[in-house]
Amino acid sequence: MKFSRDVALYWATVLLCGYGAFTYGRWGVLDLMVRTGTWPRDRFQFDAYGYVASMSFLQETVFLLALFVALVAWFMLLMRSRWSAYAYGAFFLASMTDWLLLVGNPFIGMGMNGYFGVTVNLIALSAVILITTMGLLTGRPVRR
Repeated sequence: MKFSRDVALYWATVLLCGYGAFTYGRWGVLDLMVRTGTWPRDRFQFDAYGYVASMSFLQETVFLLALFVALVAWFMLLMRSRWSAYAYGAFFLASMTDWLLLVGNPFIGMGMNGYFGVTVNLIALSAVILITTMGLLTGRPVRR
């Protein structure tokens, strides 16, 4: 990779894709803490126990799939695999399905943070596709 533009595009893409992995990882930690009973009820005003109890089996499955695929896609991107575009595309579809399943959940308002996440993940998917088509993830020199 060239030092200037190519390196900057690659690391910007890694950071953008890391946002999705971090967000789903954070919700995964919350889910794990609730299921193990270690979530501190008195420290936060968010009813995490009610939120986890309100999720259906389908939504929990889609969430765990999105979490797994987000971490795999981010790891593949760090390994500079050209298959990371497919993995991040699968994460994007799973995260959109998870987000749509949250409509009507009384514990999570469909505020602007959801739209922000959709926008960042769409930009990240576009960036992964861009650097893949540029040849930055194959390990071969870029044709000009």
